[in-house]
Amino acid sequence: MRLRQRHCAVEIIADRYRLPGYRIASSYCHKAALVPNGTIAILRLKIQPGGYDDAALCLEAGLGTKAKSGAIYLKGVVTVISGEHKDKKFTTPIGISGNQRDYWQNQGRALIRGILNSSQGLSSSDNSRRAVFSRIIDSYSVLNGITFVGVVGIHKSRLGRDENTISRVLSG
Repeated sequence: MRLRQRHCAVEIIADRYRLPGYRIASSYCHKAALVPNGTIAILRLKIQPGGYDDAALCLEAGLGTKAKSGAIYLKGVVTVISGEHKDKKFTTPIGISGNQRDYWQNQGRALIRGILNSSQGLSSSDNSRRAVFSRIIDSYSVLNGITFVGVVGIHKSRLGRDENTISRVLSG
């Protein structure tokens, strides 16, 4: 255990003082920073501005991010706000629009709907007038700072590194 802590400390010192050419890729630090797969937690979503605006997509205040592929997404920073893994953070993209694939857009829409349901205590099958109007948002800035209950998962990134993600959003 002492060796693992030492690697993390060395990596933190190298990052803090920006030592040129000195970077330790310590898997111990990275794995310790992950929230375990299947953890149910209360999460807070913050939208990190990417500088992209589009009135047709209701993106304002630079909340959107445009990828090299032309896809438009929200860069969400998710923080665990209670429990054993309190204050751990991870990023998750929320697809808004894509050039060729509707899958990206539909996944983002489903995630946003789940977050709105969870934050307001609505069931996903509730189609009452109150529930329908609760899911209507004027802009994506409503999602900035929203709190919800979700299941944290782990998936491999394009670079082969383990990353946290929201595997499911729990609702009433």
